[in-house]
Amino acid sequence: MIKYLRKLGFKEVNNDLFAEHSWYFRNALVRANYQDLSKGIHKTEIYLIHFLSNLLLGENHTLINRELHVQYIDTVKSQYDTVKIENDTVFYLIKQNNQIIATEISERLKISLSTVKRKIKELKESGKIERIGSDKTGHWKII
Repeated sequence: MIKYLRKLGFKEVNNDLFAEHSWYFRNALVRANYQDLSKGIHKTEIYLIHFLSNLLLGENHTLINRELHVQYIDTVKSQYDTVKIENDTVFYLIKQNNQIIATEISERLKISLSTVKRKIKELKESGKIERIGSDKTGHWKII
């Protein structure tokens, strides 16, 4: 990979980030290619993009391996209240699968459908998400 990137003109690329985050990089490659539609799991390149953005563009995305888990939901509640956690987890599920529907979010988080709809409304009003297309065949756009 390093040889290829250097050939493309990224002369400053070295092995440091790969050495420090090798497990994250490996799992990011897996997540970019893994999907199981029967379980609502879709491919996502976001983790690979974060890694490569850090490597090539000097960005500072946090590379936390546990976030690559297929059904990762952050259970750390520290300074957040329950409402914040619910908004964050709903937002996280939408980021993971931009075609997810409210009923699936409700089932996965084990909260009522009306609560999910309320959280989605809050996320829309705060400008974090936007629905493109219909409720059935559309998708979420992260803003």
